[in-house]
Amino acid sequence: MFIRKEVGIIVKNKTLIIIILLTYILVPILIMNNNYLFEIKFYILTIIGILIYILMKLFKISNKELGLTKNNFILSIKRNLPLIMLFCTIIIILKLFHVDKYIANETTLFYIFYVFVSCPIQEFLYRGVLGYFEQSSKRKWMWIIISSLCYSFVHIIYKDILTCVLTFIIGYVWYHLYRKDYNLSGVTLSHIVLGILSISLGIVN
Repeated sequence: MFIRKEVGIIVKNKTLIIIILLTYILVPILIMNNNYLFEIKFYILTIIGILIYILMKLFKISNKELGLTKNNFILSIKRNLPLIMLFCTIIIILKLFHVDKYIANETTLFYIFYVFVSCPIQEFLYRGVLGYFEQSSKRKWMWIIISSLCYSFVHIIYKDILTCVLTFIIGYVWYHLYRKDYNLSGVTLSHIVLGILSISLGIVN
């Protein structure tokens, strides 16, 4: 009975991994090659997040296993505070030296959507979902790399190598912080701060 259960878990995980990684690869490629899809990229991300969540629930994976939990909430926030302060410092310095490349023209509605929908879903997809597989894997280091690569890869839609390199680095840092507590709160807050500052000050578009 125990062996049968273990085999069932392995088959379930492999099936999920194939579906999820294919989604994480194919969707950015489609967006990158279609101007209309690029314009609605955040909405596509939202739909993918909802579908992946439904898929995980169909496979009877709990919210706690996906980082959607109250456990370690305060600890997760505190652990990310130094990184948040670092982000603020770097972005302000970049602005002072006129490194900004874009004129921010986003609406208030966009920022509300970004804070309450986009950032949480990104963290769910690239830290929570992939972190689930890491927790049951013997090769934990492998999932840190996979998570960072997938998060970096989704940014190919901007067709900018530097963006992909930087998102790989920050993705690695966020995943490293996430796996200390397996709570998405801290990394989500960190993501929100970095994103809002970068977009509103014209560092990224």
